[in-house]
Amino acid sequence: MKHHQLPAPLVRFHIHMRRDHATELVKLANALAQMKGRDTRLGEALELALVAGLSTPFGDLLMLAQDDKSAPHWLQLGPVNRMGGKALAPAELSR
Repeated sequence: MKHHQLPAPLVRFHIHMRRDHATELVKLANALAQMKGRDTRLGEALELALVAGLSTPFGDLLMLAQDDKSAPHWLQLGPVNRMGGKALAPAELSR
C-alpha cells in the first residue's frame, strides 16, 4: 500500500464521535460527493460542518454542551492525561 504525505494544511486525528453524528456526517459527505461529482472523504464533510459550527461564537456553542450526567459516554472512554486541563491536540499543531 502506497502512503501519501499529508498536504500542509491537514492534520490527522483519531477521534471518537456519537454514532448518530457519524451517520449524519456520512449523509453530508454523500451530498457533497454528489454536488462535486467525485468521491469525498468524511474529513471534507467534517470540515464543512466545522466551518458552519465554528462560525457561531464559542459562548453560544458552549451553551449546547451537555453535562457529564447527560453525556456519560465521554467519561466512559477513560481519562485523558493532559497538563492544565487543555485539549489533546496533534503534534503537528504545536510545531
